[in-house]
Amino acid sequence: MKTVKELRQTVLQRLRYCWGENTAVFFISAGGIAAAALAWFMTTDFLIAFGVTDRAGPRADLSNGTVLAVTAAALLLLYGIAEPFRYGVKWYRLQQVRGNAVHARSIFSCYGSWKRAGQIFRLDAYLFVRRMYFTVPLIALFAAGVYLVNRIEASENSVAYSAAAVLALLLAGSVICAFTAFNCKYSAAGYLFVLDPDASPKELIDKSVRLSKGRSDYLIEAMLSSAIWLPFCVLVFPLIFALPYMKMVYTAAVNEVILSEENEDQNGKRSDIVDGEYAHN
Repeated sequence: MKTVKELRQTVLQRLRYCWGENTAVFFISAGGIAAAALAWFMTTDFLIAFGVTDRAGPRADLSNGTVLAVTAAALLLLYGIAEPFRYGVKWYRLQQVRGNAVHARSIFSCYGSWKRAGQIFRLDAYLFVRRMYFTVPLIALFAAGVYLVNRIEASENSVAYSAAAVLALLLAGSVICAFTAFNCKYSAAGYLFVLDPDASPKELIDKSVRLSKGRSDYLIEAMLSSAIWLPFCVLVFPLIFALPYMKMVYTAAVNEVILSEENEDQNGKRSDIVDGEYAHN
């Protein structure tokens, strides 16, 4: 497999041909999130205006059942719209790191088939079940942190609120890091799907776990190798360049893991053929 340094060099070369498309992906993703946030704010304003929720309470009061239901519905709608796009981006980036020039419209290819969208949601459901025992405690921990921040905000203690907000951000970062490290063994499943969408979810997940065995450190190193860009992302604008680069590096690392097994399988088949010919002679 290529070293992480070689991956970064390869990605920089490939990005010369697809910076525009990767930038478009960033703005489409950011625009979708912004649109979902705007829809959520408008909905909560509507609920406040009609007295369904308390005007004096915090807007993001997840202890309120109505706000919680609206938030869950907004997230579910965003997921349903964004997930086929996310898999299309995976396919596009995978082709790019493999040196194949593909049209940008392929990013939206998963929207053209109900069957393909159904396969995506089915794979996601299988992955959710496999991750549940690790994911659910993390979600509960993060939700508890958000709830605590809301309660402190309601008490109007600005010092305590600031401290709680910082702790919640640190908690969110820790949750993301822990989830990412755990998720390494499932990271190839989405890429294997875009290469073979008709394979069963169980087959894809089992293959991803097998591929990542002994290679998780390689994937984590690929992620951390571009982490130097993260402090600059506080300025927001560098995200336009840093995020596509980081995603492409990680895609290249997953591609190396996939190709390594394909090469091992081919070498094994050649060895069997040679051994068979030798035995025949």
